[in-house]
Amino acid sequence: MTVKFVDKPEVSRGIASFYGGMTVFIMILMAFLAYAGFFISTGLIGTLVLIVLAFVEAVMLLILRSLYRTRYILTDEELVIKTTKLIGGDKRIPLKTIKSVEKTLIPFGFRLFGASFHGGYYHIPGLGRAFLAITNLRNGILIKTQQGNYIITPKDPERFMKIIKVNASP
Repeated sequence: MTVKFVDKPEVSRGIASFYGGMTVFIMILMAFLAYAGFFISTGLIGTLVLIVLAFVEAVMLLILRSLYRTRYILTDEELVIKTTKLIGGDKRIPLKTIKSVEKTLIPFGFRLFGASFHGGYYHIPGLGRAFLAITNLRNGILIKTQQGNYIITPKDPERFMKIIKVNASP
């Protein structure tokens, strides 16, 4: 299996700022609660809150890291969507199962599993269930396959669609 093309999508400043801001906010909240814990006895509840916040902080940092590590890799046999397990993990789409590739807006959907503004499984009205692996809100491509629907955001959607269509055709 030979790698033909690797796309490193650009990350939207707004999405990165959202996750970065949430990370900083949680960090400040943890510092405040830890500091307050020295002067006011918070007991077991305070400790549990700090543990939960530390876990949420770790998840936010992992999602922020994942935004910058998302890749779309085209080989001679499949399209691989590389994402973190926090939003569903890597997806391998055999090229022979692709029915259509078209440009799309990033749709409104109901999150079933994953991270807002980054990806996961969503129910999209009019389309059904889809896996999203997005890093911005403007370069959307909808890939319909025999196994399901995928929405990704490559750096250059037009070029990416051409490459997929050329390699997916028999």
